[in-house]
Amino acid sequence: MSPVEGPSGQQEPQAGAAIDQRPAKTCPDCAELVLAAARKCRYCGYRFDHARAPQGGASLLGMLLRAPERSTMADTLAQLGVELGRGEQPAQMWFGRVEGSDGYVVLTDARLLFVKGLRSGNGASGPQQNSLSELVGVEVLSRRRKQILVIDWGRSGTMSIDSLSPKGLRQLRSALLARIDAPGTPGK
Repeated sequence: MSPVEGPSGQQEPQAGAAIDQRPAKTCPDCAELVLAAARKCRYCGYRFDHARAPQGGASLLGMLLRAPERSTMADTLAQLGVELGRGEQPAQMWFGRVEGSDGYVVLTDARLLFVKGLRSGNGASGPQQNSLSELVGVEVLSRRRKQILVIDWGRSGTMSIDSLSPKGLRQLRSALLARIDAPGTPGK
C-alpha cells in the first residue's frame, strides 16, 4: 500500500497499513526517529556507539567522581600470591628494588618479603622471604647519590633494597632496628 497525503501535507499511511512496533530512538543530531538497535543514524550518519551512556544509568561525571574501592593490605598481598601464616599480620608495604627487580617490600609481624612486581619480566617466582628471627643487622649505604638498605640475615646472607623513597627507607630501617633491639630477639 502506498502512503496518502494527509491534511497537514505530510504523508500518512493508509488505513489498514501495518504500523512498525519496533522500539525506536531519536537521533540527537537530526532529530529523526531511528530503530533503537541502530548504531548509526540512517539520515545524518550520527554514530550512537560513541555517545553510549555508562551502564547502570550513572553519568560519566558520576563515574569519575566516585570514590575508589579500597582494598586492605591483606587483599593486595593475596592478589600478589603471598599467603600469610596463621595469625600473621601485615605491618607495612613499600615499592622498591632487590637485585635489579622492581617489586613490593612487605613487612609482617613475622617476616620480611620481597615480591616481584607484576610487570617484572624475570618470570613468576615466589617471594623472597626471611624470618625476622634471623635478622642480624641493618645498615644504610650511599652509592651514586642513592641510599641502599642492606639487611644482614646471618647464615641466609644479605638483602640489598634500593629505590625506596627516603621516608620508606627510614620507616623500614626503624622497624627492623626495633626488631633487633627488642628483648628476647635471637639476632641480638
